[in-house]
Amino acid sequence: MRLLAPTLAALCLSATLAVPAMAQEAPRFAFFSINQLVRSSKKAGAIFSELEITGKNLQEKLQAKGQELQTMQQQLNSPSLDPDKKEGLAKKFRDVEFEAKKMQEDSQQEYQRVEKRVGEAITKLAAPIVEQLAKEQKLQIVLSDQAIQILSWGDEAWLKGFTAEVSKRLDASEPAAAAPAAKPAAKPAAPAAKPAPKK
Repeated sequence: MRLLAPTLAALCLSATLAVPAMAQEAPRFAFFSINQLVRSSKKAGAIFSELEITGKNLQEKLQAKGQELQTMQQQLNSPSLDPDKKEGLAKKFRDVEFEAKKMQEDSQQEYQRVEKRVGEAITKLAAPIVEQLAKEQKLQIVLSDQAIQILSWGDEAWLKGFTAEVSKRLDASEPAAAAPAAKPAAKPAAPAAKPAPKK
Protein backbone atom coordinates (compact mmCIF):
# COMPACT_ATOMS: atom_id res chain seq x y z
CA MET A 1 0.00 0.00 0.00
CA ARG A 2 2.89 2.39 0.66
CA LEU A 3 3.83 2.29 -3.04
CA LEU A 4 0.43 3.56 -4.16
CA ALA A 5 1.32 7.26 -4.22
CA PRO A 6 4.67 6.88 -6.07
CA THR A 7 3.06 4.46 -8.52
CA LEU A 8 0.20 6.90 -9.11
CA ALA A 9 2.71 9.70 -9.66
CA ALA A 10 4.69 7.55 -12.11
CA LEU A 11 1.53 6.68 -14.04
CA CYS A 12 0.54 10.33 -14.23
CA LEU A 13 4.01 11.28 -15.44
CA SER A 14 4.14 8.55 -18.08
CA ALA A 15 0.65 9.48 -19.27
CA THR A 16 1.75 13.11 -19.57
CA LEU A 17 4.80 12.13 -21.64
CA ALA A 18 2.85 9.76 -23.89
CA VAL A 19 -0.11 12.01 -24.74
CA PRO A 20 0.20 15.00 -27.09
CA ALA A 21 -0.06 18.38 -25.36
CA MET A 22 -3.50 19.18 -26.84
CA ALA A 23 -5.10 15.98 -25.48
CA GLN A 24 -3.72 16.32 -21.95
CA GLU A 25 -6.31 16.24 -19.21
CA ALA A 26 -5.63 16.51 -15.50
CA PRO A 27 -6.40 13.29 -13.65
CA ARG A 28 -9.77 13.42 -11.92
CA PHE A 29 -9.94 11.81 -8.52
CA ALA A 30 -11.55 12.22 -5.11
CA PHE A 31 -10.84 11.18 -1.55
CA PHE A 32 -13.32 9.04 0.42
CA SER A 33 -13.05 8.77 4.21
CA ILE A 34 -15.05 6.03 5.91
CA ASN A 35 -14.11 7.62 9.25
CA GLN A 36 -15.68 10.92 8.19
CA LEU A 37 -18.73 9.04 6.87
CA VAL A 38 -19.24 7.38 10.26
CA ARG A 39 -19.10 10.81 11.97
CA SER A 40 -21.32 12.64 9.48
CA SER A 41 -23.91 10.06 8.37
CA LYS A 42 -26.68 9.02 10.77
CA LYS A 43 -27.06 5.65 9.03
CA ALA A 44 -23.36 4.83 9.00
CA GLY A 45 -23.06 6.11 12.58
CA ALA A 46 -25.91 3.85 13.72
CA ILE A 47 -24.16 0.81 12.25
CA PHE A 48 -20.83 1.88 13.74
CA SER A 49 -22.38 2.27 17.20
CA GLU A 50 -22.43 -1.55 17.48
CA LEU A 51 -18.63 -1.51 17.43
CA GLU A 52 -18.48 1.31 20.00
CA ILE A 53 -20.85 -0.56 22.33
CA THR A 54 -18.89 -3.80 21.89
CA GLY A 55 -15.62 -2.02 22.64
CA LYS A 56 -17.07 -0.35 25.74
CA ASN A 57 -18.52 -3.63 27.09
CA LEU A 58 -15.29 -5.53 26.51
CA GLN A 59 -13.27 -2.75 28.13
CA GLU A 60 -15.52 -2.76 31.21
CA LYS A 61 -15.11 -6.55 31.61
CA LEU A 62 -11.33 -6.26 31.30
CA GLN A 63 -11.23 -3.42 33.83
CA ALA A 64 -13.33 -5.46 36.28
CA LYS A 65 -10.95 -8.41 35.93
CA GLY A 66 -7.98 -6.06 36.38
CA GLN A 67 -9.56 -4.65 39.53
CA GLU A 68 -10.07 -8.18 40.86
CA LEU A 69 -6.37 -8.92 40.28
CA GLN A 70 -5.35 -5.68 41.95
CA THR A 71 -7.46 -6.46 45.03
CA MET A 72 -5.97 -9.96 45.27
CA GLN A 73 -2.45 -8.56 44.90
CA GLN A 74 -3.09 -6.15 47.77
CA GLN A 75 -4.33 -9.05 49.91
CA LEU A 76 -1.21 -11.07 49.07
CA ASN A 77 1.03 -8.13 50.01
CA SER A 78 -0.80 -7.52 53.27
CA PRO A 79 1.37 -8.24 56.36
CA SER A 80 -1.75 -9.31 58.24
CA LEU A 81 -2.45 -12.20 55.80
CA ASP A 82 -2.43 -15.56 57.54
CA PRO A 83 0.57 -17.52 56.16
CA ASP A 84 -1.63 -20.65 55.90
CA LYS A 85 -4.01 -18.81 53.57
CA LYS A 86 -1.28 -17.15 51.50
CA GLU A 87 -0.49 -20.20 49.36
CA GLY A 88 -4.16 -20.76 48.46
CA LEU A 89 -4.61 -17.09 47.63
CA ALA A 90 -1.43 -17.09 45.49
CA LYS A 91 -2.78 -20.06 43.50
CA LYS A 92 -6.12 -18.31 43.05
CA PHE A 93 -4.27 -15.16 41.93
CA ARG A 94 -2.39 -17.16 39.25
CA ASP A 95 -5.68 -18.66 38.03
CA VAL A 96 -7.34 -15.23 37.79
CA GLU A 97 -4.24 -13.85 36.05
CA PHE A 98 -4.50 -16.63 33.45
CA GLU A 99 -8.23 -15.88 33.01
CA ALA A 100 -7.41 -12.18 32.51
CA LYS A 101 -4.88 -12.96 29.74
CA LYS A 102 -7.37 -15.30 28.03
CA MET A 103 -10.09 -12.67 28.35
CA GLN A 104 -7.77 -10.08 26.77
CA GLU A 105 -7.14 -12.36 23.75
CA ASP A 106 -10.82 -13.29 23.39
CA SER A 107 -11.85 -9.64 23.67
CA GLN A 108 -9.43 -8.61 20.93
CA GLN A 109 -10.75 -11.35 18.62
CA GLU A 110 -14.37 -10.43 19.38
CA TYR A 111 -13.67 -6.74 18.70
CA GLN A 112 -11.98 -7.58 15.39
CA ARG A 113 -14.93 -9.78 14.34
CA VAL A 114 -17.43 -7.00 15.07
CA GLU A 115 -15.14 -4.41 13.42
CA LYS A 116 -15.00 -6.51 10.24
CA ARG A 117 -18.78 -7.06 10.19
CA VAL A 118 -19.51 -3.37 10.82
CA GLY A 119 -16.98 -2.27 8.17
CA GLU A 120 -18.53 -4.61 5.61
CA ALA A 121 -22.05 -3.39 6.42
CA ILE A 122 -21.07 0.29 6.02
CA THR A 123 -19.13 -0.45 2.82
CA LYS A 124 -22.11 -2.34 1.38
CA LEU A 125 -24.30 0.72 1.92
CA ALA A 126 -21.78 3.32 0.78
CA ALA A 127 -20.13 1.56 -2.19
CA PRO A 128 -23.03 2.03 -4.68
CA ILE A 129 -23.28 5.73 -3.77
CA VAL A 130 -19.51 6.20 -4.10
CA GLU A 131 -19.61 4.53 -7.53
CA GLN A 132 -22.61 6.57 -8.71
CA LEU A 133 -21.11 9.84 -7.51
CA ALA A 134 -17.73 9.00 -9.07
CA LYS A 135 -19.44 8.39 -12.43
CA GLU A 136 -21.44 11.62 -12.15
CA GLN A 137 -18.25 13.58 -11.45
CA LYS A 138 -16.39 11.67 -14.22
CA LEU A 139 -13.68 10.59 -11.80
CA GLN A 140 -10.93 8.17 -12.75
CA ILE A 141 -10.14 7.02 -9.21
CA VAL A 142 -11.46 7.39 -5.66
CA LEU A 143 -8.80 7.14 -2.93
CA SER A 144 -9.78 5.84 0.50
CA ASP A 145 -8.34 6.75 3.89
CA GLN A 146 -8.26 3.00 4.62
CA ALA A 147 -5.49 2.58 2.06
CA ILE A 148 -3.66 5.92 2.04
CA GLN A 149 -1.63 6.46 5.19
CA ILE A 150 1.13 8.53 3.60
CA LEU A 151 -0.86 11.67 2.88
CA SER A 152 1.34 14.58 3.92
CA TRP A 153 -1.01 17.43 3.08
CA GLY A 154 -4.34 18.00 1.42
CA ASP A 155 -6.92 20.75 1.07
CA GLU A 156 -9.27 19.90 3.96
CA ALA A 157 -12.42 21.15 2.23
CA TRP A 158 -11.59 19.14 -0.91
CA LEU A 159 -10.68 16.04 1.12
CA LYS A 160 -14.02 16.18 2.95
CA GLY A 161 -16.21 17.26 0.03
CA PHE A 162 -16.72 13.89 -1.70
CA THR A 163 -17.45 12.03 1.54
CA ALA A 164 -19.84 14.78 2.66
CA GLU A 165 -21.87 14.25 -0.52
CA VAL A 166 -21.85 10.44 -0.01
CA SER A 167 -23.02 10.98 3.58
CA LYS A 168 -25.82 13.31 2.46
CA ARG A 169 -27.04 10.86 -0.18
CA LEU A 170 -26.78 7.88 2.16
CA ASP A 171 -28.96 9.55 4.80
CA ALA A 172 -31.41 10.72 2.10
CA SER A 173 -31.81 7.17 0.75
CA GLU A 174 -34.79 5.05 1.68
CA PRO A 175 -34.62 3.27 5.07
CA ALA A 176 -34.93 -0.04 3.19
CA ALA A 177 -31.43 0.57 1.82
CA ALA A 178 -30.01 -0.02 5.29
CA ALA A 179 -31.47 -3.50 5.51
CA PRO A 180 -32.35 -6.20 2.97
CA ALA A 181 -35.45 -5.05 1.13
CA ALA A 182 -38.58 -6.99 1.99
CA LYS A 183 -40.19 -8.78 -0.96
CA PRO A 184 -43.74 -7.60 -1.72
CA ALA A 185 -46.15 -10.21 -0.42
CA ALA A 186 -48.67 -11.69 -2.83
CA LYS A 187 -50.86 -12.69 0.13
CA PRO A 188 -51.80 -10.55 3.12
CA ALA A 189 -49.02 -10.34 5.71
CA ALA A 190 -49.11 -12.70 8.67
CA PRO A 191 -50.56 -11.13 11.84
CA ALA A 192 -47.17 -11.35 13.62
CA ALA A 193 -45.34 -9.33 10.96
CA LYS A 194 -44.87 -5.64 11.69
CA PRO A 195 -46.08 -3.30 8.92
CA ALA A 196 -43.44 -1.12 7.25
CA PRO A 197 -43.44 2.46 8.62
CA LYS A 198 -45.31 4.95 6.44
CA LYS A 199 -43.57 8.08 5.17
